[in-house]
Amino acid sequence: MTIREAGKGIVRKSYGGRKNTYRIGFANRDGEEDETELDAEDMKDLAKLWSSLCPEFNCKANSVIYVEAV
Repeated sequence: MTIREAGKGIVRKSYGGRKNTYRIGFANRDGEEDETELDAEDMKDLAKLWSSLCPEFNCKANSVIYVEAV
């Protein structure tokens, strides 16, 4: 699923200049599950960051399995 679908109800707008940290589980192009943590201000910021990192993570943008707040 997409980062927006997986993060619905979990990703919240941060306040006070601090970003929230999210643990993202995803499937890479080799079919293996992987995980990363990203800091974001809100869903728009997280989605933009995720899209920019997909080539580095060797995954598709819609390969998200879960999003957890850390």
